[in-house]
Amino acid sequence: MRTGVITGAGRLLQFLLKRTAHSAVRTTAEFNPERILVLKPCCLGDVLLSTPLLAALRHAFPMTQITYAVGEWSRPMVETSKHVDVIMTLPDSWTPGSFLAVAATMRCRRFDAVFVPGRSPILGVLSLLARIPVRVGLDSRGRGFAYTYPVPVPETVIHEADLYLLLARAVNLTPCERRLWFFPTESDRREAASFVDRLPGDEPLVMIHPGGGSNPGMILERKRWLPERWAVVADELSRTRGTRILLVGSAGEQEVVERVRQAMVEPAIVAARQWRWGLLAALIERTALFLGHDTGMSLLADAVGTPHVVVFGPSDPQTYGPYGKAGRFVWRPTPASPCFYGGSAPTACPCGGQCMRNVEARDVLKLVDELLGPAEVQ
Repeated sequence: MRTGVITGAGRLLQFLLKRTAHSAVRTTAEFNPERILVLKPCCLGDVLLSTPLLAALRHAFPMTQITYAVGEWSRPMVETSKHVDVIMTLPDSWTPGSFLAVAATMRCRRFDAVFVPGRSPILGVLSLLARIPVRVGLDSRGRGFAYTYPVPVPETVIHEADLYLLLARAVNLTPCERRLWFFPTESDRREAASFVDRLPGDEPLVMIHPGGGSNPGMILERKRWLPERWAVVADELSRTRGTRILLVGSAGEQEVVERVRQAMVEPAIVAARQWRWGLLAALIERTALFLGHDTGMSLLADAVGTPHVVVFGPSDPQTYGPYGKAGRFVWRPTPASPCFYGGSAPTACPCGGQCMRNVEARDVLKLVDELLGPAEVQ
């Protein structure tokens, strides 16, 4: 019902606005903006998935000023990016007053073009009120009424990063290398090196993040695999590969991290605290292997090129899975899978968590062997 209302309203607004679609851009000489805005308020993983679009824009327009408008929560994913010149911080939730104030600020900055890698019609209206002449955004079920270049969302399954890249293709820009991008600072790297140097032992590090699934407005802890199975994987890697196991999490994930540690037979290093994302990325960069769930931290591993295996359950790895060459995923769906679409999911898990229970420790270990080669006999 709600989707039908949004679609109908979108089509009506398209008619009332009498929008005339731009003719196809054939060369970048026909589209050479001085100021570009990328508008993506949330969330951590989704912002990282927009970085191939950013890379394509920077490659096509090396002298153009690129501004990224993002919420405070997700800002760390792009604030050190070499593809961005200016960060504009958006509120994590909108009020009529804040919405109009942001539109006025954008209008004053006189952007020539805006790219909106998101499905919300609110962002299209925002770019329209900001009077940005070239507006390129996703058109999902009539919600792209405010764009001069509405990009249809395919009916077939497509990776979210590739979906966002369709915005570049709409103005005839060529995507760059197939990868995500994150840029730890040298300060982050020095701090990560110091952290690793203080850890006991000198064996290769395997980082496991057994938490995740939290963003502003959504808590989806059913993305998490069973702690006791993470413990089996960790023990096997410790015994067969002689690795040190580093269990990481946020300050709010201490309980789930501790459950993994207590279920383990082999020793593990626990680091559940309030991390900075730049430091985490630099730390992941120094590890031999990262293991986790469909979370922003797994995408960070993807973005810095660390070998990683991701356990999926409610979400579809064809949409949100590893994007670069260094990642693998395991998914054992049920007939109800996936139950996470476009950033939303039903309150109750349709399969009762069976999609996560279907994944065995051996499934993860098999993918580790694919990435790192068979373990040598210790």
